[in-house]
Amino acid sequence: MAEPLPAPFLKFEDGDGREIQLNNGNVWKIGRTEQNTVMLPDDMVSRNHAIIQQMEGGEFFLIDMGSRNGSFVNGRRVSAPVALRDGDRLSFGEARLSFHNPAQAAAARAAAGVSTEAAARGETVALFKRDNVSVLVVDIRGFTVLAQKIDAELLSRLVSTWFADADRIIHHHGGMAPKHIGDAVMAIWTHGALGTEAFDILRILRAVAEIARMTGRLHETLNLAEPVRIGAGLNTGVATLGNTGGGSASDFTAIGDSVNVAFRLESASKELGTDLVLGTTTFGYLRLWPPAVTHFRTSEANLKGYDAPVKTWHISFAALSEFLAQQGKEGDA
Repeated sequence: MAEPLPAPFLKFEDGDGREIQLNNGNVWKIGRTEQNTVMLPDDMVSRNHAIIQQMEGGEFFLIDMGSRNGSFVNGRRVSAPVALRDGDRLSFGEARLSFHNPAQAAAARAAAGVSTEAAARGETVALFKRDNVSVLVVDIRGFTVLAQKIDAELLSRLVSTWFADADRIIHHHGGMAPKHIGDAVMAIWTHGALGTEAFDILRILRAVAEIARMTGRLHETLNLAEPVRIGAGLNTGVATLGNTGGGSASDFTAIGDSVNVAFRLESASKELGTDLVLGTTTFGYLRLWPPAVTHFRTSEANLKGYDAPVKTWHISFAALSEFLAQQGKEGDA
């Protein structure tokens, strides 16, 4: 019987080579204060600098929490959650650490043998996996008109501030891989064991509500003439997840019809004159909370690329806040 492999760990590359085991819980905080699992007493490190999160499938991701000086993996600054590989070098301020995952290293060695054999046979080795996910797309309303009203410098400040705050909120509520696409952001939540989807989606709705509140205050902090508005689409289904590219150019992404529908639902929010539109599968999980039926409205929407109208559920941000307030903490897992 094979000996069990050691748990994943972080190792300080300088000093005494101290190791920190990643085997208690699924989130490890990195920052300047004692409240963090990895405390780095360095003025270049933020109080809540970054986290390492283990997903349901066992993968480890490094997520920067909007730190002032950034987090780096193999010399590349992290702008979205990055899947960690055995031997990756992490930098936070002056601190240098390495990530070690013995099980992953063993699997990689085994896979290398399989890959070599497959290549010899002319076969392709898959780099992606399929998973049940919820995809959120949030878009700034009237961005083209807004860009014509304010100067380029202020527009740049607006967009960078909005993206940074939206990413922070998404990370806080368990989302990963935020992508900035024009004037929109897309984020992914993976669902683990069956039965957790409803609680996951409630967290996503809390993220949407928080992004809406944050956006609604931007005109005050940036001295804009009028409030900035957003619309959003949320869809749940199976998608193909994985890292495109390789090495420092690796980029975590999701592809599939469920992702495309999320973008179409966001566009449908304009047609329906509402703020947030959900796919039917997403709303189905919310039936765990009966008030959802009274707060959300149903309508058919014409989604680009689809032959027939699709049933959707929609809600204003004001009504969404009321619905979430009624749930209090009861919906939190």
